[in-house]
Amino acid sequence: MTAPAPFRHARTVRFGECDPAGVVYYPVFFGWFHEAMEAWFAERVGVPYANVLQEIGFPAVRTEADFARPCRNGEAIAVQVDVERLGDRSLTFAFTVLGPDGGLRARGKTVCVGIAASPDGFTFAAANIPAALRARIVETTAT
Repeated sequence: MTAPAPFRHARTVRFGECDPAGVVYYPVFFGWFHEAMEAWFAERVGVPYANVLQEIGFPAVRTEADFARPCRNGEAIAVQVDVERLGDRSLTFAFTVLGPDGGLRARGKTVCVGIAASPDGFTFAAANIPAALRARIVETTAT
């Protein structure tokens, strides 16, 4: 089985995401990473993130980014999502932000740990990724 094409979440840079210098303010990239992860669950894994949260949450326990070139208001960009590691209780996502020309704008990584959902909210204790969800993730990232 060959690996599927990388998942890319397309979006346009909004005015409100830019700082006074006219470029995207660096914390915005972390919001983009999460937005792209939610889109990945819905579009690639086939489970809307709101549904995922009925069983398990994925809070970030580590995140990082390296910035190559600025993004500007109005640019069409893409945030590529790759699963770097799938553990029993965690997912490590690698993100690549690409400009309208396909050039590298930023790279990031987020480690998310599963926490169980209950009728009263989340337990905030590490929990195994449910078998059915894990199988879908493996299916969509297989090489």
